[in-house]
Amino acid sequence: MKNRFSENIKKNNLFSKEDKLIVAISGGADSVALAILLNDCNFPIVFAHCNFNLREDESDADEDFVRKLAKKMDLECYVESFETEKFAEENKISIQMAARELRYSWLEKIRTKTDSKYIAVAHHKDDDIETYFINLIRGSGIRGFLGMKDKKNTIIRPLLNFEKNEIESYLRFKNQKFRTDSSNIDTKYLRNNIRKHIVPIIKDINPSFSNTFSNELEYMNDVFKVFQKVIKAEMKDIVLSTDVDIILDKNKLIFSDNKKILLRELIFPFGFSQTEQILNSCNDISGKIFYSKSCKLLIDRDKIIISELKNTEEICLEISDNLPEINFPINMRFDISEELSYYKSEKKATFDLDRIKFPIQIRRWKEGDYFHPIGMNGKKKLSDFFIDEKLSRFEKEKCCIMCSDEKIMWIIGHRMDDRFKITNKTKKAYIAELF
Repeated sequence: MKNRFSENIKKNNLFSKEDKLIVAISGGADSVALAILLNDCNFPIVFAHCNFNLREDESDADEDFVRKLAKKMDLECYVESFETEKFAEENKISIQMAARELRYSWLEKIRTKTDSKYIAVAHHKDDDIETYFINLIRGSGIRGFLGMKDKKNTIIRPLLNFEKNEIESYLRFKNQKFRTDSSNIDTKYLRNNIRKHIVPIIKDINPSFSNTFSNELEYMNDVFKVFQKVIKAEMKDIVLSTDVDIILDKNKLIFSDNKKILLRELIFPFGFSQTEQILNSCNDISGKIFYSKSCKLLIDRDKIIISELKNTEEICLEISDNLPEINFPINMRFDISEELSYYKSEKKATFDLDRIKFPIQIRRWKEGDYFHPIGMNGKKKLSDFFIDEKLSRFEKEKCCIMCSDEKIMWIIGHRMDDRFKITNKTKKAYIAELF
């Protein structure tokens, strides 16, 4: 494996003998094998370990293992401890997303601090297969089917052409111990579910699926290159300006035979995913605005204008009665149900559908806002509610509200409004849930 590993690095021009590398090492089989292989090949490496504090004593044992391995190999080792759950809660993102953001941000700091050229991560072919199915299940467009890149900016993946069983065999051959993450067998996580249930069935049908997968990825990447050339040629007539704002010719877009895929490719780099809604709005009265995490998109009379989002306080997102979910300014899904349940959860609220006037608005709160707290008589200013709830300044700044016809329905993640609650006269429920 060592020879194949070394040849793969040369063949794909991943890095040179002179390049100092940060090895992102968890203590698991994959990252330990990567570290051993790089060291055995005499590449200059430094360890970087993230303790996410998600598995109590296990996390500390992982850190201890990595420190001892670095000492045994006489290598420099950087370790950082994160309050991952707190970070996820404050930023309204999943634990997995929080860990990823914390990890790569810190690794880049260490790379700069140590004057290293690249960050080596231990993704392998099985990870690539699992990611492919995650993208297929969640929906990602054609880019989600191109596979991971063995080199992207400062991130390198030297093990991407190797399978998990090869990596574990190599560690047995080297008589090298490693840590096992207990959360990797928990099927509540999509990746683990795919690994345990979907991939084995496919490999039973096609035992050489790993090779088939690699060949298909290569083909898909070639197809994507052709696709990009065709799309870019048609985009030239639609994109009017890229000087400050991105300005598109609305009429040329909507009369194109490829309008859906063209719009998707045009708005994808700016974080928009509402292709269908934007296209439908092109035939409505002008003035509709859509948001991504970094930009806003305006449907004007004969243009579509994309500009940088500078003031998030002014965001007012409209939610139609058939919209399934949003990913900005918060992650939330919606449903209509005849099951009339009241959820005692800060992340889920149930409303009387007949009392709602669509479109619903989601915006930041502002001074002077008031609502009728569920279970209480009369109204209350949001500023007073926040004081009573002992919310910090940062928590208040990030707080969003859901409104119907300018009436507050829900201080999202905190308290519903009594005027929209389910009663014995309710026929259908409208459910909003944070995720």
